[in-house]
Amino acid sequence: MDNLLYLCLEAHNPDRNHHRRYEVRLSRDLFGHWVVTIGYGRAGLGVQQLVYSDPDPLVTRDIIRYYLDRRASAPRRLGCEYRLRDLSAGPGIDLGFWLPPELMSDD
Repeated sequence: MDNLLYLCLEAHNPDRNHHRRYEVRLSRDLFGHWVVTIGYGRAGLGVQQLVYSDPDPLVTRDIIRYYLDRRASAPRRLGCEYRLRDLSAGPGIDLGFWLPPELMSDD
């Protein structure tokens, strides 16, 4: 499985000792299903992973957007916001389709 989309976000609040990392990977499996892997945890340490798979790209897009929308509420919960650290997309991947408009406007 090749990464068709990779996104990394980090949030740091030294006053509260919050240093968080969040990753989203999009790929396709051997059956052509879309696979979304969500990785999260403390920055600098290993990440926990959740994996979702579906043949419908709309379902996987909604999963990606759900988790990224949750990160948007971080200032209220953590006292700091997640910042985009890395973003890469494979050929033919439309970032406007997969990612929330709010994330795209920050670029």
